[in-house]
Amino acid sequence: MTERRELGGEQAAGEAQALARSSAVLFAAQVVGNAGYFAAVLLLARGLGPAGRGAIAFFIVTAMVAARACGLGVREATTVFAAQRPRLRPTLLSNLMLAGLTSGLAAAAVVCAGLVLLSSVRPAGIGDVELLFLGIGIVAMTLVDGGYSFLLGCSNFRVQALVTATSSWVYAGTLLVVWAADGLTVTRAAVAWTAAQLARMAFILRASARAAGLGRPELALLREAVAYGGRAWVGSLARFANFRADQVLMGFIATETSLGIYAVAVNASEILLYLPEATAMALLPMVAQLDWERRVDRALQAFRSLAAITASAILVAAVVGAPLLPIVFGSSFTASQGPFLWLLPGAIGYVALGVFSSTLVASAPGLSSLGPLVSLVVGLALDVVLIPRYGANGAGAAASAAFLVGGAAALLIYRAKTFFAWSALVVPRPGDLVLLRALVLLPLTLRRRRADDAAFGGS
Repeated sequence: MTERRELGGEQAAGEAQALARSSAVLFAAQVVGNAGYFAAVLLLARGLGPAGRGAIAFFIVTAMVAARACGLGVREATTVFAAQRPRLRPTLLSNLMLAGLTSGLAAAAVVCAGLVLLSSVRPAGIGDVELLFLGIGIVAMTLVDGGYSFLLGCSNFRVQALVTATSSWVYAGTLLVVWAADGLTVTRAAVAWTAAQLARMAFILRASARAAGLGRPELALLREAVAYGGRAWVGSLARFANFRADQVLMGFIATETSLGIYAVAVNASEILLYLPEATAMALLPMVAQLDWERRVDRALQAFRSLAAITASAILVAAVVGAPLLPIVFGSSFTASQGPFLWLLPGAIGYVALGVFSSTLVASAPGLSSLGPLVSLVVGLALDVVLIPRYGANGAGAAASAAFLVGGAAALLIYRAKTFFAWSALVVPRPGDLVLLRALVLLPLTLRRRRADDAAFGGS
């Protein structure tokens, strides 16, 4: 009995360390990648001003939301199936590419046709040329999202981290070249973004095919993926829309300047969400292979660690981050300080939303959708009430409240299914520092991986 208990303890410690290392690697990639995106945002803000920044924000967000909306659950199911059924990975990848191309083209046609009909109310900077590249960008982003899901299910965090860390810098570098050569315009920024997504799509799909191979598509497996993933798709879409739907809505009910002010606040505040997002991504393929009790332990441990780290980061951001916004982006973005501060508390809600919804995907995909859906409904309702009156500040307050309510809903749903003690959310356990330790030791971990790659010929 004692030996079995010790073996179980060692196994739990190993799982916690594996999750922490994967989370740390993905977190580092997000930091590097979002630094590149931050550089791109800075170039856009300086080169286009608030109004132009608002137009390109609408362009990018619309493409991202449309790409996520047309997935129909295939990407969510692929993550779980690829983790649980390694032998089917070649077929899963072929199905994913077929479904992504088909649904991406359909979504591009619907969105672009809708914006043509709404020409009188869409942002003034979005014309016919921008709509053409918007359609191309939607298809590219659909396949990018699918490729990421496949790599995640294969626990191929290295390639995923590489793409995350580099693709945004390609975009930023392209913007810098364009600005230096001819000056930035909304059209040129849109073309640069679409080109960067096409490059990212090509790299991800090639890396996925090299790692797993391509099999013959199987419609029966695709139908199974839609049936399984469709229940999680609603939540995945709602969770993603919580980030971006308010910006699309502002494109229609607020000025481009207000949207530009809010977009900068969102870009800055999202730094607090990098680690929770990385951990939620690493958690899903792990818990998909664990029994019920170990799933609960890993989820609660992840929540305690992330909540403590995120709460500390919120305090630092409030004191240090807000004063830096007009210094970094220019005095015309001083108004971004208000929505930035309003957005900060929502990070705690996002921790709960990410951890518990991701864990539910592996065992109860239908229930995993409820927390994000609650968050989306609350956010949109508050947006409609607050944005017309308070502008960017109202959007920030609505987004923060939505994450907090949605996170609470995900937590309550998960607890109703697993029946853990409330104290398990806040009482520290011995393994809770593993994630922090992994972050501190990340440079050493990466150096060791590079040394291993060199020793084995980079295989």
